[in-house]
Amino acid sequence: MLYRQRGALNLYWVAIISAGAAALAMAALMSMKNERNLFAEGADKAKKMAIDSGAQKALQSVRDSVTGNDSRMKKCIIKGKTVISNTDCLDTNKTTKVIVITEGNVAQSVKVPVVTAGEATSNPLIDKIIEKQLQ
Repeated sequence: MLYRQRGALNLYWVAIISAGAAALAMAALMSMKNERNLFAEGADKAKKMAIDSGAQKALQSVRDSVTGNDSRMKKCIIKGKTVISNTDCLDTNKTTKVIVITEGNVAQSVKVPVVTAGEATSNPLIDKIIEKQLQ
């Protein structure tokens, strides 16, 4: 009679797990060959997507909280203090100004300093003498 292994891990699962480990090792070696880390890049993309979705949720909650008849943000002076609000700054207040929010790119380009060509650091006559000594 043939006895089969009846445990949780039979030869079929050992082959699948080994093939998966080999595929991960092969991906790691290929990324090392190209001087990249595919696993770190994937983790960064996943983290960025999570952060972006969190930022989108926060932005949507701010948009939802700014509701009412006039949802524009306003800046005014109340009792000597500057206040930014969509409800406290009334149109009857003379100091009320509407705040216009625009999205823009905050990244600034870095100016690279111009490098001028300097004088030669060696004397051509000395170089010729050295070359003759080496021959």
